[in-house]
Amino acid sequence: MDIKEMIEKDGVSRVFDKAREAARTYVYDLRRQGKISFSSPASGEVPSIHIVRRTLPEVWEDTIMALMAVGQTVHTGYDPHENGEYISFPSMEATVMMHIEEPFREPRFHKNFLGGWMGFGDYKAEIEGVKDHWMISPEVVVEMIKKGKFDEIEDDKRWKYTYHQRLTAYPYLDIEAKSRTINQIDSVIRKLKKEPLSKSAQAVTWDPRWDHNDGQMGVKWKDYDSPCLQRAWFRLVPFEQGYKLNLNDHWRSRCHLKGVPHNIFGFTEGIYEPVRLRLQEELGVPIKRGRYVDINDSLHLYGHYFDPRRQGQDAERILNEIFKIASGEPLEQRLIIPGTPLHDMMVEEIEAEYKKRIENPGYGGGGS
Repeated sequence: MDIKEMIEKDGVSRVFDKAREAARTYVYDLRRQGKISFSSPASGEVPSIHIVRRTLPEVWEDTIMALMAVGQTVHTGYDPHENGEYISFPSMEATVMMHIEEPFREPRFHKNFLGGWMGFGDYKAEIEGVKDHWMISPEVVVEMIKKGKFDEIEDDKRWKYTYHQRLTAYPYLDIEAKSRTINQIDSVIRKLKKEPLSKSAQAVTWDPRWDHNDGQMGVKWKDYDSPCLQRAWFRLVPFEQGYKLNLNDHWRSRCHLKGVPHNIFGFTEGIYEPVRLRLQEELGVPIKRGRYVDINDSLHLYGHYFDPRRQGQDAERILNEIFKIASGEPLEQRLIIPGTPLHDMMVEEIEAEYKKRIENPGYGGGGS
């Protein structure tokens, strides 16, 4: 039955419930086959999910099904509401570990990535630092605090950080209270050059002076979003005549439908690969691409994305795909296959978007 007919016959809420039921049947069957593991759902508890797949679109798709099946239902501040009442489905949340065996292997793109592939090139450029100038400078903030004039910038709308800034120019004050930075990616390279088998090659993003934003510093931003990415951990494992580079990225919270595809593409292209190539040059031996593990404290599907009353045809399409997956439709029908005109167009547009951002770093926003 067509999704529109289902909604007309049963109503939106019942179709959403049926989609979750279909996802449960699919996911519990995967568990019986040994293709996924998860904790038993329990009231008041965030479940945990562990899933291993060969490529990004494979793990992305089956994680959607797992979150639909066993995710804890909980409303968030991002869910639409009126007069103090939520007016859409609750979100579905779990602690999730996604293990991608070959993160650069094609097919890398799913036809149903929310928003398609637009933004992938821009996000890669952002991870490489092209938007760092959109931030209010930490040095400026420190000087304003010293002068007792933080109130003049507390509602500044510029970005307070970027991932690239935290990883390559993490701010700190030296013993003379002068503003300094540390390049953690350089530290990772030096650590692994000196001790290739080290287990302490990591870079963090969380800065408790800023990111709690609870006034303990004596100042508090009026509008602030703390980082979702928490840290990146790099591990070399002996392989053939050299090593394989393994990367773990640990995230506090993120949206699976929109955030995950951009994040994984951006970090594998903009962080993982440059680090691999630098290590290969520094160590003078082959460094092969290893697995990528994506760890999430709160990975969620926002319920309103599945609600045609809020998202129209996009929500209908997402619900329809849940039923298709559950019915056993071959995965290949939902992937963008290399060598096809669609894939060629996608690659061309991602590269054009990346080049446009590199050449026009201030386009579309940015501070002073």
